[in-house]
Amino acid sequence: MVRWCSTRLPPLPAAGFIYPGFANEGSISPSGRHHRCVVLVVWIRELEYLRGFAALAVIAVHISMNFTQFPAVNLPGLLNLFIYITAHFAVPVFIFISGWVLALRYSGAYSVPAYYRRRARTILPPYLFFTALYLLIPVEGAIRVASLPEPGAVASALLMGTAAYHLWFFVVIIQLYLLYPLIVRIYEIFDRAGAALFLLLALLFCQVLWNMGAHALGAFAGADWYAILARAFPSHLFYFVLGIHVFRQTGWFRSAVRSLSPAWVVVASGAGALLIGGVWVAPMLLSSSFSGATLAVFCIYRILEPLYYIPVIIVLVMAALRLEKTGGLLADFFRSFGEHSFGIYLIHPIIIAALAAVWASFTGQSWTDWVTYPVLFLATAAVSYGAVRLAAPLPYTGCLGGSSRFRRGPGRSGGT
Repeated sequence: MVRWCSTRLPPLPAAGFIYPGFANEGSISPSGRHHRCVVLVVWIRELEYLRGFAALAVIAVHISMNFTQFPAVNLPGLLNLFIYITAHFAVPVFIFISGWVLALRYSGAYSVPAYYRRRARTILPPYLFFTALYLLIPVEGAIRVASLPEPGAVASALLMGTAAYHLWFFVVIIQLYLLYPLIVRIYEIFDRAGAALFLLLALLFCQVLWNMGAHALGAFAGADWYAILARAFPSHLFYFVLGIHVFRQTGWFRSAVRSLSPAWVVVASGAGALLIGGVWVAPMLLSSSFSGATLAVFCIYRILEPLYYIPVIIVLVMAALRLEKTGGLLADFFRSFGEHSFGIYLIHPIIIAALAAVWASFTGQSWTDWVTYPVLFLATAAVSYGAVRLAAPLPYTGCLGGSSRFRRGPGRSGGT
């Protein structure tokens, strides 16, 4: 589908359409004249699959993180530790998609004040609402109703995203949203100079140094410093700009992905998983404790993680392309899960806490029993998805992604 325009990118249509960019080489209008403002509107449903994969990985992270409750280092604990580490590709994927979709929506001439107004309307209401909810109903440990927090505690929770263990992501993405107009201008300067790949490599190098420094400073100056630096935008800036770059080079990227051998990409991502998982597992085995290693040990992990995340992103894109091509129930599930990923992301911690309490009450099993982990993973995915689907037609459920206006999973331009 081709649209002809005069001066600027047309408004974004229904969710799922992507404008790969302006065709500026010999495009010819229906009248036969060359036209430099051709917008190729390509249906990219693969993004929904990516969101679905990442949302499932987020649930896996927050289920498996309870490996620390095993009384001693054992096989189930180490297995869940490995899942916990390797499923952390979820946040880089969401941020990668955020950069992609913001570049889609805000390319060329656009109103910066209107951009900020739209970002504020779409990100702040859910963040404020769920910060208040999780301050009143804490989900770490046993689920309970807490007393009204002090104003200082509320301010700290909003600044650091500490009301629940998943809200830190909002702190990072809000910073990237605020800086996007500057980031995209810097990218365009490098892109016009033919140095976009140099910029990406420089950002990757700086991001690795930043995250290594966060671990080192946390080890020597206190864990609070690590928490602050890990939530600062440089910790994930490379993945955000990578999304912008892939949007600008959509055609090339899709062709490059199709030209790669799936087997070799899977091998590369598997090797990366073993490397970063091993960096965590080895200190636990040596110290015979899940808390025996210092933050400084994990500086090595920060060096290796991009070598894992980048192949994983490519593997997930390949899987999305395959699902879109073959179709079927599995494809429908992942795409629908991705469409509702924003709401799933927001509510799944309270679902985990509630289901864990019910599971312990009826079976007597807790996080120290290996069977708890797969059962609660499947149950959390099903209940979270079902709850968001049921809430979708209801009024005032925009912060759950229940309306067409707000139904933008983590990584969409209208959500996190």
